[in-house]
Amino acid sequence: MIKPQANVCFEVSFECGNKVGGIYTVLKSKARSMLKVYGNNYYALGFFNPSTYFNDFIESETPEDFSTVFEKLKREGIKCYYGRWFVANNANLILIDACEFREKEAIYKTKFETLRARNVDVIKRILWEKYGIDSLRAGFDYDEPVAWAVAAGKLIEELLKLERFKDRKIVVHFHEWLSGAGLLYLRYRNLPVGLVFTTHATRIGRAKSERGENLLAEVYENLNKGVYFDDTQAYYYGLEAQHMLEQCSAKYADVFTVVSDVTKDEAIYFLKKEADIVTPNALDFDEYITPRAIAYLHEKYRAKINDFLEAYFSPYYPIDTTDSLIYFISGRYEFWNKGIDLFIDALAELNRRLYNLGITKQIFAFILVPSNIKGPKESVLRAIIEYQRLDSLIEEKFKEIRDEIIDKILQNKDIRLEELLGRDFKAKITVISRYFSRLRGKNPPLCAFELNYDENNDLIINYLRRAGLTNKPEDRVKVIYYPCYLSPTDGLLGMDYQDFVVGASMGVFPSRYEPWGYTPFETAALRTVAITTDVSGFGRFIMRYIEDPLKSPIKVVKMVNRTRNEIVNDLANIMFEHMQLRPEERLEMKLRARELVEMLDWRVQINNYIKAHNLAIERMRSRNDRI
Repeated sequence: MIKPQANVCFEVSFECGNKVGGIYTVLKSKARSMLKVYGNNYYALGFFNPSTYFNDFIESETPEDFSTVFEKLKREGIKCYYGRWFVANNANLILIDACEFREKEAIYKTKFETLRARNVDVIKRILWEKYGIDSLRAGFDYDEPVAWAVAAGKLIEELLKLERFKDRKIVVHFHEWLSGAGLLYLRYRNLPVGLVFTTHATRIGRAKSERGENLLAEVYENLNKGVYFDDTQAYYYGLEAQHMLEQCSAKYADVFTVVSDVTKDEAIYFLKKEADIVTPNALDFDEYITPRAIAYLHEKYRAKINDFLEAYFSPYYPIDTTDSLIYFISGRYEFWNKGIDLFIDALAELNRRLYNLGITKQIFAFILVPSNIKGPKESVLRAIIEYQRLDSLIEEKFKEIRDEIIDKILQNKDIRLEELLGRDFKAKITVISRYFSRLRGKNPPLCAFELNYDENNDLIINYLRRAGLTNKPEDRVKVIYYPCYLSPTDGLLGMDYQDFVVGASMGVFPSRYEPWGYTPFETAALRTVAITTDVSGFGRFIMRYIEDPLKSPIKVVKMVNRTRNEIVNDLANIMFEHMQLRPEERLEMKLRARELVEMLDWRVQINNYIKAHNLAIERMRSRNDRI
């Protein structure tokens, strides 16, 4: 490990202790390594969300000197909560509630007048006057993080006055535009701290991809011509404030970092700033399963998935899960960005291929993409309850008659099953059988949950129907759209996401836009075969280490300058070839998936963060300007 120059680190992100997206995973998994570098002088600063903070945060006694600072800020409307981020190796975590601060009236003096306005409006005016950030059209989704970020900056400013931080070398690391106003506040105040800013995905880049635009083609084509993004176009997307704040944060940071080569090119084009250091995302591999446990755990979790599949499909028609495969896609509901449409089209092609070839092996495909739900579908929940009831009845009855069967065999007596089972048992299973008989001749639902909107308006469901994937008995590929975060308490499957991944056969992530790509990375870390693309940061990174693409447990599908049909056929071919492997060959590929990503352990990649922090300290020393 590189020796750090700084001995105190404040890490500021909207997602410290506040699970919103992938950055949460970065920070949570990185905590163990950050604690090894900075010890108890590592502080995560996050957003206080009153409805979810208890999922990550254990409030503890606030140090006396911190209490003094907290009381001072409370008078300004900034409430700070001190404790531990217990799911992140108990790192110090300070959650900041800036709601009152944001709305509180402030006085702002100019050369010509004295104005009274909300704090957030005063902040926006200062950002306009000092940095040219136009937030005239910005709404609450801009106001909230900007006020919170400035509150974080004020907190750090006050903490630096404490005796414990005097004569310390301090680095403050900000993530994404949401925290950018805090960085600009500290830079304007010219405080003696190294400032690092990380872009995980540019705001305009994400917006363009969400609209189905060919982002990387635009980036590379224009960069080759020496042409950069026209900032006035940000107004077209209604994102001028976020875009300008992101640009200024990258410009005025002592060190600017990005998470991948893909994002590096994107930042050059949109932010007109080349990253000083690439800091690839990683995982804490100490938290993941060992090779010795994988075979056992795969069988254990696969059995649980199979039980769910039997309950889901068997009431409608017989299925065979003996040698079937589980393919899945997961992530945010970004239909085009995440390539959900490509996954569905590839499944449809695979379904046609298997049917035409007369192959009866079944594929069960899960679309694990959260949406707005009411709860489990009554029909699905009832089918699962009745299936479990049947399973329990049979298990209990078998225990009851086991000894009697053995005795009859030993005594060479006839075994009359009907007599052994008895009338009561027969009556009970008849009731269950009658319930299931009402579902015969119908197709199992595509979606396992009731949506909070009309199913006919859901992109995924409509696309599945158009692709002909409707869970017909003759379909070799059966699909379950599961629009709920996997959890032991979700009411249906009842599994953690990681356990599901271990039990699955392959994760398919054909993203068109993925600055990094934690889902395929984590899938491989959990020793499951994964498909990614060459336009994802992870895919671009891992391509350097793949010696034989045909034998690799991580498949990288080429997207750049390819037609849709070519991409879909590649995906279908990979799934088809994987299906044809012998079970022991598939297990071997699962084991090797982890080996390919070993270099992305935080114990290795944390050095990139230390480099960034050291460089920030050096540059902070040399700057003496006041912006």
